[in-house]
Amino acid sequence: MAMALPCFVGPQRSLPGHSFEGFALKGKGINSGGIGESFRHPTKDAGHSDGLCKLCTGMALGGACALRAYGKGRGKGSGAFGWQDHQGGRGLSIEAATKAKREREVQMFLQYQRRLVGFSQGGQHQKREDEWNFEEKRLFKQAHVSAGIDFDKYDNIEVTTHGGAKDVTAIETFQEACERYSLPDELTANIQRCGYGVPTPVQKHSIPAVLEGNDVLVTAQTGSGKTAAFLIPIITAALKAGPKPAKEGAVCPTSVVLSPTRELCQQITVEAERLTFRSGARVCAIYGGADAIPQLRKFAGGIEIVVCTPGRLEDFLQRGVLSMKEVKFLALDEADRMLDMGFEPQIREIIENHGMPEAGNGRETMMFSATFPSEIQELAGDFLDSKYRSISVGAVGATTSSVEQRFEDATSADKFELLLDALKEVEGEQGAAKTIVFANSKDMVDDLRYRLRDSRVRCTSMHGGVSQAQRDRALSDLKGGLANVLVATDVAARGLDLPGIDHVINYDLPQNAEDYVHRVGRTGRIGNKGVATSFVGRREPALKDWLDADALGYGYKGHFDAILVFQAAARGSQ
Repeated sequence: MAMALPCFVGPQRSLPGHSFEGFALKGKGINSGGIGESFRHPTKDAGHSDGLCKLCTGMALGGACALRAYGKGRGKGSGAFGWQDHQGGRGLSIEAATKAKREREVQMFLQYQRRLVGFSQGGQHQKREDEWNFEEKRLFKQAHVSAGIDFDKYDNIEVTTHGGAKDVTAIETFQEACERYSLPDELTANIQRCGYGVPTPVQKHSIPAVLEGNDVLVTAQTGSGKTAAFLIPIITAALKAGPKPAKEGAVCPTSVVLSPTRELCQQITVEAERLTFRSGARVCAIYGGADAIPQLRKFAGGIEIVVCTPGRLEDFLQRGVLSMKEVKFLALDEADRMLDMGFEPQIREIIENHGMPEAGNGRETMMFSATFPSEIQELAGDFLDSKYRSISVGAVGATTSSVEQRFEDATSADKFELLLDALKEVEGEQGAAKTIVFANSKDMVDDLRYRLRDSRVRCTSMHGGVSQAQRDRALSDLKGGLANVLVATDVAARGLDLPGIDHVINYDLPQNAEDYVHRVGRTGRIGNKGVATSFVGRREPALKDWLDADALGYGYKGHFDAILVFQAAARGSQ
């Protein structure tokens, strides 16, 4: 007896509801039929049931629908949803896809903006009191770095100033600044909410200098309060000018803050939101590595202060959704990093080719950093008014005295075992110390994270190869106590204001003195005590640069053996 073994049902040109033909695959040793023989209505004699027939019928109809949909460009690899153009078979380039996406985002921005303009004609939305209470808890109840036990020693730090279009007298208290320059009441209240008592030296000299109308070039030790030093003058001007009405077209902020990293951009934005709480001044963070739509919606109705990374800001300027024509204040945080590490062309494009007012003629410019090599200072002069005021607080390019620096000889020891021992040597106020471990490569960061977790150390990691969401989660885990150790590349070395960091470990020594200063600066902030441990190998090419730059500063407490290791490594690198 011939028996058909139904295996596949091939769709023809018919549509659902029309006749169709299938095929059957014959089993081995079966005499009749073969591949391609029609499988129609099997009989009971053939060993088939009506249910199987119905199943095959359904498979045929489904296959026909899928083929018809696939041919119309609804399947993978064709049409508007794939990479192939079903009409001509041409590949859709990444550039074309990116351009189409950017145009869609601009159209969504303009549509949303028109809605906001229409709503604004009926009056501004007023937040309820419970909404303000929730916002206050979000901004002011979270962990934040506060002044440490050595804060009073800041008064003994040497401050050098020269230049400036106008004479400036330093302030001694924030209350003095509020009275002398008539700071808005909302800002005064927020300064108190933030717990700012006595200003740091950089704040004492920078705030009045900018409020007097000077461009400033400020060099100060990391963790010395530079963020508030440039935010307070910016917010003062924004509040005195009042909120800008919503209108269609490119949005014109009055103040622009540029920073080199996404994390620093987010951190500055949070601090600005604290100082603008219940004031009417609006702040928006603009940075790459994240969806553009939420950022576009945030400033569509108008904005006073934008905190940006250079790349995403240049992108928005090219799209025509932002304009620099009404900028009154420009601040560059970690300015040396942005200029020295390749951001200079983008910064020049933003400042020179998008209608931004010139320095000293409608725009005040502020540059802040912990290090300013001489060649970078000369380059920074291109962006400042010729009569800018230079302010140097403490030893330029040196670590702060509140950090105890330790050095371990790793020439013959197992560095990972040294790491485990170093993690046990420092304790925090509530047990295990919060520690940042720095490595020079992404692969090393990932390897250390796996090995530390195998050693039952609660740790997380971040580097330039992970998404923004993963980087945010890593910082959140460290702040919230889910992890005690953060393993990172230098992406975490600049400007991050992580509360309660007790210990910094340089598993790999950085390549230059400036990066060492910024790494160590993650601890011992605003007068708090901290410890920095560095593993010194047999050959360290950057070591001679450290010693020549005096990057070790005040807090070096290495013992005699470590000094010998340093000297040997320095000789070997020459």
